[in-house]
Amino acid sequence: MTVQKFSSGLTWSGDLLFICALIIVSGAVGRVINGWRAQPLPSPYVNKSERLEQSVQPIAAARISTAEAVEMPASAAVVTDDLSLKEFQEFVKTGRGVVLDARPEIFYRLGHAPSALSLPRETFDKAYAGLRRKLENDLTVPLAVYCSGATCEDSELVQKALQKIGFTHVAVFRGGWTEWTAAHLPEERLP
Repeated sequence: MTVQKFSSGLTWSGDLLFICALIIVSGAVGRVINGWRAQPLPSPYVNKSERLEQSVQPIAAARISTAEAVEMPASAAVVTDDLSLKEFQEFVKTGRGVVLDARPEIFYRLGHAPSALSLPRETFDKAYAGLRRKLENDLTVPLAVYCSGATCEDSELVQKALQKIGFTHVAVFRGGWTEWTAAHLPEERLP
């Protein structure tokens, strides 16, 4: 059996050894850099719903354990609705509750439903901390959550997170930003 040489002078086995060493060194460098990050990425993959669950647990536990937590009557049922475009439009127009945008912050800045607050799924814990005082005044106030469109599951994940914290009326506009803009409805932008 002959070993074929490349123009660089390495053999197949030498190239394979070099590639393996490169992978090992890259992995080690990546772990070191990840350790220096303010929020290191987890080593094993954790899907987005599990990551959101991990960020919601301390929020829910803190709310329940603090003296400022509002006691909910035992009869307070959790209400979850899917809103049509017309229902969501009316919700926004009347201001009968709080509208929450579950898309990433950059998309929120580029355009969002009037008076919507940004509560992105991917940075839920930080965004919720900023909105906490406004939202936790009344856990029964109606909330409407939307994200990018019908195939986006972020609004549903944020809905479940808010329910875990103690909110009793969280609706989802499944058509999301795509349906809102397709209907040429008003929008707000941030500079």
